[in-house]
This record gives sequence, structure tokens and C-alpha cells, in this order.
Amino acid sequence: MIENDLSTSLSKGENNNSSLLTRNELRKLKKVQLKKLQAQQVIERIEKAPFKKIFSSEPTQYLCLTNICFGGIGGVTTEKISNIFKSFNGYLGLKLTHGKPYSFIIFNTPSDASRARETLNEKPCDDLDGKMMFIEYVNLTYNNFINQIKNSDKVEIPGLILIEDFITVKQEKNILQHVYSTKSWIPVQDRIVLHYGYSFNYDLNEVGTKLSNLELPSYMNPLLEKLNKLFPSMPKFEQLTIQLYPVGTGIPPHMDHHSSFGPNVIAFSLENPVIMEFKNLKTDKVVNIDLPRRSLMMLKDDVRYAWSHAVRARKSDLLENGQVRERGQRISLTLRTVNPDRICKCSWPELCDRNINSKS
Repeated sequence: MIENDLSTSLSKGENNNSSLLTRNELRKLKKVQLKKLQAQQVIERIEKAPFKKIFSSEPTQYLCLTNICFGGIGGVTTEKISNIFKSFNGYLGLKLTHGKPYSFIIFNTPSDASRARETLNEKPCDDLDGKMMFIEYVNLTYNNFINQIKNSDKVEIPGLILIEDFITVKQEKNILQHVYSTKSWIPVQDRIVLHYGYSFNYDLNEVGTKLSNLELPSYMNPLLEKLNKLFPSMPKFEQLTIQLYPVGTGIPPHMDHHSSFGPNVIAFSLENPVIMEFKNLKTDKVVNIDLPRRSLMMLKDDVRYAWSHAVRARKSDLLENGQVRERGQRISLTLRTVNPDRICKCSWPELCDRNINSKS
């Protein structure tokens, strides 16, 4: 399939004088065009849309670097890309993406973008150690890319509540002193955990065995009291999981068991912030939320029952302003209620373990 596309590209593409090239030059050209087509096809698979729908043959003010991403293989920094494009008139900024193999460059006008593309497209770039950039114009009618560029994916997730500075500096210091003095840490994958009330089954994301230390530690009392004042109808939390994440570690995408736990999950972030990724399991929409240090996050309703959440394993996070923030060691405190009868009556039956398990 790629070979057919490559032949078409060489016969119709920008380099239509390929018959005048030497054998070595033609070999290099084929190699470049193959890489370009591979990058295009990866985007088509991710977007589940044809190339002609995603990109425009006419100039627009938005460029897509189809083979340049943040982090991972082929990853670059915001500084490198910004330094390359800021010398062009009309350059407004860039938008790198998490977990996607492409990036966006924003110009004031289509003509500004066109000049940059003509100068840089498919040419070795010294600032990228000789790597070529494959640059396309974003189709203004392709909403998925336009939404990413304009940050319109920065929407509220139904059921997610985030309260910054819920924990005071003094409270955080007290909690960390107690947590780090504890000797009963349990290794789980690439992190260590503590459980109170009930253990947590990480294989099934459900409640584990009842523990002898049923009472939650006393250093949690100020947080629980504040919670009760803000949310008077909140039930008593019976399970606490404390996790220590070394730099570069995370948690895979998952959703807490519907029937094991109650309708509210509370998580506190200590020591350092982190980006958490949420994915709607019905629509595949992905939203990244920055969890600040000493913040409270509550998951209920849609986000509790119909969205997965994850912390990607990496050493830095890309922020909405385009800056890269290095990660530090992080402690999370997660509170859950336990369903005694293990029965869930949620409004998301197609995603509920009560139905999924019955079919298996």
C-alpha cells in the first residue's frame, strides 16, 4: 500500500523532475517521501479520517508538523521549535500535543504560514540535528484539529470538581512527615503504596480485603472535616490509598470498579503537580487536567462512571501555555467509599462491571 502511494507521490508530487535525478538522489528522494507518507498514514489512523479531509492544499494560517511531537521518539522541546519559526513574520505560537505524533504552528495569516512552509518543508533543519519537517496546512473545516489548536478541548468534564489549595502548607508538611515515617509500604509496579480500611486490587481496579487498620490515620481528620463542611451529604470514606510516584512513573488508564466503590472518589496531590489524562469511553475524547500541588479532585457522575483516567509515565508535562514542566516526586491520597453489597445501579450500564462481568 505504501509502495503504491509512494509511486503516486513521486509522479504527482512537488518533485516532478525526478527523472532528471541521479540514482543516488532518487534513492534519497524515495526515502524522504516514504517517511512523509508513513507520517501521513499514522495521522489518518489516529484521526480515523482521510488525509484530504484533515489537511488543505490551499494555505491556511495553521500548519501541522506531521512528524514532530513532544516527548518520546522524535520528540522536541518548545524552545527548539519556537526558535525555528519565530524568525518568520506573523508567527504567533505553537501547540505541541501529548501522546500524538504531530504538532501545530500558528501564524497570523495564510501567506505568513505559506512563507514558512516554503522555506522549511522537507528540508534538513540544523536546529533539529538535520531532521526534516513534513509540514501541511490544516483544513479549517476539520474541527478536531481546530479545537486542539484553539484550546476548545479545555472544557469541564461532567462530574469533575477541582479545588486548588484545599490543603494548607502546614497540613501538607504534617501529612508528609507521617507518610514518610511509615514502614509498611507495599511495592506495586513502579511505585509504592499504603492502604487503610481496605486494600485495593490493582489487577481488577476493585476493592480488596478488609484490613486490621480500619480507621483512617488521624492526619486525615482536618481534610475530612473540611470535606464534610463543603459537602454535607458526603458519606463516610472507608478506604484510603496512599501512593508514592517516583519521577517518570504513572498509572495506566483505568476506571475504578463500579460495583466495588461508591459514587464519589476523592484524590489529593502532594509535593508536586501532575497532568492527569481523562478519556471518555463512549466518544474517545481525551482531556488533560493539571492537578496542582495540595489540590483536591473529586470524581462523580459522568467522570466517575464513563471516563477512564491515567497519569502517563514520563519525566515532564506539557502545559497549555506551551511550556514544559519537569516532574517531581508526587504523593497522592485517594479516598473511596465501599459498596457493602457490591451492587451498582448506575446510569451507564454499557460500561458497568455488573454487565461486563455477566457477559464474560
